[in-house]
Amino acid sequence: MKMIGLTASPRAAGNTNTLVTKMLEDAASKGAETKHLDLAKLDIKPCKGCNYCKTHEECVQKDDFASVIAEIKSADGIIIGSPVYFYDITAQEKLFIDRLYSCVDAQFKSRIPAGKKVAFIYSQNTPNRAAFESNLAKYDQVAGMLGFQNVGKFVSVGDVKANPAEVESAVALERKMFDTL
Repeated sequence: MKMIGLTASPRAAGNTNTLVTKMLEDAASKGAETKHLDLAKLDIKPCKGCNYCKTHEECVQKDDFASVIAEIKSADGIIIGSPVYFYDITAQEKLFIDRLYSCVDAQFKSRIPAGKKVAFIYSQNTPNRAAFESNLAKYDQVAGMLGFQNVGKFVSVGDVKANPAEVESAVALERKMFDTL
């Protein structure tokens, strides 16, 4: 079994990376092969809107996106994490999400094998966990379009290093996903 974590925080030691790292460590302790991909450190260019991908199996651009998609295709479980900056995911994750357009054909059928499990992790400083729910719900729809089975989401608040309950809640979501793989 393989589980990957995709994070998109410009803060390498920030809340999102901390949570996803702990989730992957827990999965690895139970025998899963794990990999953490930091989208903020990769070269992923914006979608050109050229529609090359509608008549070809891949995006026309040659950057790190192709290697991330290869990892997704080989994974059983995917954790996608982002801080919430100004009401939404980071720009680094939005670039990646937009490029997922190349993973559906002209009939909007996914090119990613069906049945993969996905969990979302968001971190924010706003104490109301539901404050940005309407903005973040669209990513559940993207996952559905790609054929992913959404296991759930966890929105952490505040400094996770100072609050072990936040880490435990994220790990509980990973365990839920692990148990369904």
